[in-house]
Amino acid sequence: MPVKYLSEQRHEGALSEIARMKFPFPDEKSPDMETLTNIPAKSISVGEYEGKPLYPDIVVVRRPGQWLLLMAEVETSDTVNDETAATKWLPESRLGDLLLYVPAGFVQETKKLLKTHGIKVKGIRTWRFRPVWGLDVTEA
Repeated sequence: MPVKYLSEQRHEGALSEIARMKFPFPDEKSPDMETLTNIPAKSISVGEYEGKPLYPDIVVVRRPGQWLLLMAEVETSDTVNDETAATKWLPESRLGDLLLYVPAGFVQETKKLLKTHGIKVKGIRTWRFRPVWGLDVTEA
């Protein structure tokens, strides 16, 4: 299997688990909140940047209507880079609260990219798959 395919599968798996574990909306406590994902298919745009719609990996909205509460990007080892910071994190961070989920071991590189590009985020979390326990998410 091509490496790109495996990376996409890992990204999609991490994203769906993070959305399920960390943003289980609507639920009993927050029936007016809804979690939407843009992987594998795009379902909600949060705005535009340079004429192109922005589709964060995870979007949490308040209903009725579609009030943006927060966005999250789930990155892999090959997407924590200058291009992602400039074309995704920066414009999304200007539209609302943005959380970044990066692979364990990529916090320092992520912080360096945020500083270089002048990006403010709501928080950085790390993720990793553990063979027996599944996905492990930690606040950085």
